[in-house]
Amino acid sequence: MGVIGGRAHINGVTFATNTHVVRGRLSKGMISIRVRRLPGVRIFMLMDKIPFARGISSLLKLDIKLFLCVILFFVIPWDWLFPATDFWGFNSGWKSIAAYCFVFLILVVSLRRLWQFHGAEHKAYNIYVSGGELSLKSVRGASRISEHCGTNLAVPAIPIVLLLSFTNLALPLIMIALAISYEIFNRSFRKFRLRPVKFVAGMIQKYIVTVEPTDEQILLATATLSKAIEYS
Repeated sequence: MGVIGGRAHINGVTFATNTHVVRGRLSKGMISIRVRRLPGVRIFMLMDKIPFARGISSLLKLDIKLFLCVILFFVIPWDWLFPATDFWGFNSGWKSIAAYCFVFLILVVSLRRLWQFHGAEHKAYNIYVSGGELSLKSVRGASRISEHCGTNLAVPAIPIVLLLSFTNLALPLIMIALAISYEIFNRSFRKFRLRPVKFVAGMIQKYIVTVEPTDEQILLATATLSKAIEYS
């Protein structure tokens, strides 16, 4: 498959191939598309051939900055920000989980536009992988649930990351957790279709992290994906 995946932004979408990243932006009704070549393509090609390294490679291709921000979020010493007290009666582990959930809830409520672009990205990509035509009508009727969404990776990854984040070697262990989770995701969804993970990820996508997009957002997603196909 030429286009390996996509992601949404607050003002657009991005699709990536093995060599290029194509970002589409929607501003005041105007569509702009920017294409850039991935740095270190040979390194990525080598990582793609190595089990456990290929998961990190795929995430880095989509957005290096976002990947680093996620890693930073999980290695933040929440115990320093929320020191333990007898009044609350919670141990550090539960406070970390509460902090993650609090931030997640804020994002869910406040980022509706992002979730709309996420829905548009999923709809366009679903039509692409099915071999359909990237027209407004066909993309509009496509599902917002995608088996290629990072949510499918997050379902097995988050419990592992939360457990390992309590260790003194959080960063390297989190990287290992993400790599392991990708292999679980890769085998389960490409071969064995692990049903519980698929069901949970589908519910999260349908009711939390995607919203029905506007026609304008769909047109942006299809234009961006069409441009990415040219570089695949």
